[in-house]
Parts: sequence; C-alpha cells; structure tokens
Amino acid sequence: MNYTVDNKEVYENFDWSNLKHKDLADKIIKVFDIIPDDVNSIADIGCGNGVITNALNKEYDVTAVDRSEKALEFVKAKKVLASADSIPLPSYQFDMVFSSELLEHLDDKTLAGTVEEIKRLSKKYVLITVPNDENPDKLQIKCKKCGYKYNRPNHLRSFNLDNISEIFSEYKVLKSFTFGKKVRYYNPLLLNIKTSITPSSSWIPYFWIDKSNRKTICPSCEYEFKNNYKFNIISLFIDTINAVVSPKKPYWLFVLMVKR
Repeated sequence: MNYTVDNKEVYENFDWSNLKHKDLADKIIKVFDIIPDDVNSIADIGCGNGVITNALNKEYDVTAVDRSEKALEFVKAKKVLASADSIPLPSYQFDMVFSSELLEHLDDKTLAGTVEEIKRLSKKYVLITVPNDENPDKLQIKCKKCGYKYNRPNHLRSFNLDNISEIFSEYKVLKSFTFGKKVRYYNPLLLNIKTSITPSSSWIPYFWIDKSNRKTICPSCEYEFKNNYKFNIISLFIDTINAVVSPKKPYWLFVLMVKR
C-alpha cells in the first residue's frame, strides 16, 4: 500500500498526555549513550510532546521543533512552532540535530524538505531514530466512512540503514544499532493476501493492539471511530503462517552520522 496522506489535524487531536517518560525510559538512556562528547547544543526536530526533549534539556542546550501547538504545550525547552521542512532557525547552529520517530510520518515532499533542513541546521552530527524496517501495512486500518486505508500510527514509509545512509549521503555513519521490544515482521505477500480476502475488522487482533486503545482518526476525511476487532478464521490462519515464517526484530533503528 502506498500511503500519502499526512494530516496535521490528526496530531492536534492526539492525546499527547498519554505518552510519558516511563514509556520511553530505556530508549532515552540509549539516546544519551550515543551522543558524542563534543555535543553541547541540540535541535530536536519533530519533538512531539517532549518526552525525550525534556530529558535532553537537563544536560544540553536544546531547541525543540514541532508543528503541533498541542504537543509543544508539554515541552520544557526552547521551542519553535514550525513544520520540519521549513524551520525559521539559522544554518549550522547546532552541534547535533536529532529526530526521533518523525521521518516515517512524512509524505515525499515534506520528507525531502525535512532532510535538507536537518542538514542545514547541523554543524556536525545528525542522530536519527526510526522504526526498524517495519511493514506499515501490518497495522492497516480501513476508514468506516470514506474507505481510505492507512497505517494506524500514521506511518507512511519504512526505513532501514541503507535508505537512511542514502538520504544523508553527505554524512558518514558513525554508529548504528537496533533496540527495543522485538516485534514480528509481516511478510508482504501474506499481508497482501490477508488484506485482500478478509474483512478490515479482522486485520488488527486485540493481542496486537489492546481493546482499550482502539480510537483512531482517518487522515483523509478526519472521521473518528473505534477500530474494534472481529474474529475471522482466515485472518487467524494467515497470521499463524506469518508467525512461523517471519522473524521478530527490535523495534527501533538508531543511526548516528557525522558530516563528511
């Protein structure tokens, strides 16, 4: 599936208060561990509600950037309300530009502009974290109103070390590693069969996403609904086959790069 719709209103309607430090505590430790010793100033692009930003701000001079006013209300650092592809800050101002779980949310045009802004702002280092080679179709939802199909956390694309290195070709990879809870990959062929022949209500079982966490907003028509699960024997059969043939992988990919 080729996802294209990135709707700002989805993030303005997101309950940012639900994401807390304890949810990302292990990841925050890894972020601190990988930051080079000569870094003093950091720009956090796509900071969200500042769970990581606020931790970094205790040790570094941090400027946080996000396009969501609602998310920035939680940020306890210098902050700029702006889209990641058009940031009103001077060039080469930061020792390191950091972006965590942003790039996968961006459409083609915004991604290209964001990568250029990250390069423009960085004096020396870039640190990127993204989901590790995920298949966004795994958490595919079909809107009950307009029929648009989208990824539940609104991921439009997938990244691995090769394509991160490609879009930041002016940079050299210093360190890269995967980290986090192991999540099972979904074979694209099996997933295509599943979403083609079974009802959309059976695509995301409760053991993937809990029953209490089913509210979603369609990024195309902005219709809000609960994506409740309904058992389907064919979906279960295909999920079982996938569990046999597809490995589990750590959820996050970390890539630290330095300007060549």
